Amino acid sequence: MTIVEFLKERLDEDERASKAVPVGSRGRERALAEVAAKRKIVQGYTEAHAESMRILDASGTAAKVKGDPWSELLAWRLAVKYLAAVYRGHPRYDPTWED
Repeated sequence: MTIVEFLKERLDEDERASKAVPVGSRGRERALAEVAAKRKIVQGYTEAHAESMRILDASGTAAKVKGDPWSELLAWRLAVKYLAAVYRGHPRYDPTWED
């Protein structure tokens, strides 16, 4: 299981739990907003990873790109690792994500 798959599953669980709370209950909307924000972070990482993988051509040499996609990918990766750490006690959490 990848860290992205893990986080998507946890966010699905969090969203279901938030929606189970009656409408108008304190914290429900905030919890749903937090899930939506976390999904955007995971999506940003997924897109940065895909872009970083595209900059290598078949010979393995870097293509000309604007900016530094590797630094951007690292920043996104760290954000995703911090999100996953919230679920450290979950049985499917992989401690290697802390490295």
